[in-house]
Amino acid sequence: MAVSDEPFDEPTTSREEIFRATYLVLREHGYAGASIQRIADRTSLSKSTIYYHFDDKYHLLLQFSEELLTWYMDRLLVGHDGDVWESIHRLLDLVYLGETADGVAFEDVFAPGYVATIIEMRGQAVRNPEMREYVSRTDETIRERFATVVEAGIENGTLRATDPDAVAGFLFLLFEGALMLRLCEQDAAWLTDVRTAIDVYLQELEQR
Repeated sequence: MAVSDEPFDEPTTSREEIFRATYLVLREHGYAGASIQRIADRTSLSKSTIYYHFDDKYHLLLQFSEELLTWYMDRLLVGHDGDVWESIHRLLDLVYLGETADGVAFEDVFAPGYVATIIEMRGQAVRNPEMREYVSRTDETIRERFATVVEAGIENGTLRATDPDAVAGFLFLLFEGALMLRLCEQDAAWLTDVRTAIDVYLQELEQR
């Protein structure tokens, strides 16, 4: 699959159909504009069917976001063809430079409405224990996928022997920070210089 393929684009279950509709609604209306009615309108299902699967909009968005993050990480990292370390460079180019070397744009992959939803949820996690638990769980999922890539790089000789979890944690900070800032800043051109500095760190990890 290409990086720009959309998630849940061929739903086979009611749950996947709901997730597909949720993705489309968030992309168009953002977190504040998402509602069960708007989501139902994008499906062949009734509102009552959605409530059968999810208690409310809040729990729907929690589970949707967890599934979507997993989808992104599998395709941008583990599932990307070619050298596993190249997948890291590709992902960092996307969030720091705004596009990959082969022309896939940030907006093609990370819909602004969805990224805004992540920011909103992180804000709620400050005071909401349930949201904090969700954020912690999804962050761990992302770090595990980074660690998988690092481990693969060590095994195939691309990377020198290192602590995969420590590197994964740092890569997660780099990724998550740029993902948030690219959406929040009016001018994110300064991230280009940061990407250059990151390359110095990455080169130290590479096997020579």
